[in-house]
Amino acid sequence: MRSYFFILIAFVAAFSGSVSAQSQSSAPIIEQLSGVWVSDGDAFGVPARTTMRWDKALGGKFFRLDYRIEMQREGGAPSVFEGVAYYRHAGNEAYTAYWADNGGELHPIKGEREGNALIAHWGTEGVKQGRTRYQLLPNGAVEVTDWIKTAEGWRQFNQNQFKAVPTRGE
Repeated sequence: MRSYFFILIAFVAAFSGSVSAQSQSSAPIIEQLSGVWVSDGDAFGVPARTTMRWDKALGGKFFRLDYRIEMQREGGAPSVFEGVAYYRHAGNEAYTAYWADNGGELHPIKGEREGNALIAHWGTEGVKQGRTRYQLLPNGAVEVTDWIKTAEGWRQFNQNQFKAVPTRGE
């Protein structure tokens, strides 16, 4: 009888751990991306520091993404690429958004959750199309991978791992 008691305790402990892990990962993906994230490495083939910030905006009706890449070109002044997107929840784990950047690009976005990732399909068919994957990693980091659609198919053009920047009070 005693062994059944220990088996029951072990089962309850294992089950309660899996329930808390499920509830943690079942939060909307966009909320799991909230905060400030930084990546030091390369961007477009040169050393860079990339920062992304996800915050609720406009009375909580949208999530705003601010994305900034500071690239250090050899022998030259730093070059900056920056963009902003506004994401709106469209039901379940679907999102609609618009992206604008300092290169003059403006793209509609359709986003969806795929496991522990937000997949953002951006652009317009027949004009310019791409996709960006914001993957939550087990170590707490976020991996961001970008692709562009070419005549030959999808081509990856950027990938970075981001670490969360602690905010005050953490």
